[in-house]
Amino acid sequence: MKTRFEVAVKKIEPYQTYFVLGVAIAFFGGLIIFGGVWALVIAVVCMFVGILLGLIVGAEMMRRDIDVEMTALRAQYEAASELAYKLNLELTEQVQRAESAERDLLATAAEKTALRAQLEGRAGNPA
Repeated sequence: MKTRFEVAVKKIEPYQTYFVLGVAIAFFGGLIIFGGVWALVIAVVCMFVGILLGLIVGAEMMRRDIDVEMTALRAQYEAASELAYKLNLELTEQVQRAESAERDLLATAAEKTALRAQLEGRAGNPA
């Protein structure tokens, strides 16, 4: 169940720009009527200082967020680099083992062929 405020915000949403403009006109109009022109000048100066302060603080917060994200990305990069190095070492080891097994297999096949030739030689030549 939505509150009245949420319903009002939903209805105002398409007209948000005009609503803010109307509030600003009413605010400055009230300053002029009740506080004179100096109040308007002071309000504009305060708004300008507030906007600059907001931009500076926002930029600093954004810089800190970026630094935190970059630190996290660097840590992930280091972990990925270490993992890739370990996988490369393991792959090299597997290749060496495969080559060794292939040499052993060829040596065994050559030995088997030599033994079969000896066996056939003895079977065909009874002494």
